[in-house]
Amino acid sequence: MKVGWFGAILIILLGTVIGTLLGQIVGLLLPGGAAHDIFFKGVSIGLKEPVHLDLSVLQVIFGITLSVNPLTLVGLLLAIYLVMRFGSK
Repeated sequence: MKVGWFGAILIILLGTVIGTLLGQIVGLLLPGGAAHDIFFKGVSIGLKEPVHLDLSVLQVIFGITLSVNPLTLVGLLLAIYLVMRFGSK
């Protein structure tokens, strides 16, 4: 089965979302401490405040934040492996 660019991006995005959710669940199961913070909070990368562009007729608000924990990276790598293994046939 051949997966196009859109399908590959969708699979990779889905892998990171599932990994993040699993990291949140593991963080809830761990007692408080450093391991809990690593899995539950992770690392946030992105804009702290949204960027506003006001053109009087049109107002655009842009902001993006990525929350990464160890299982997010596992999900990302697994999704990339699956796309490369099964998507290129």
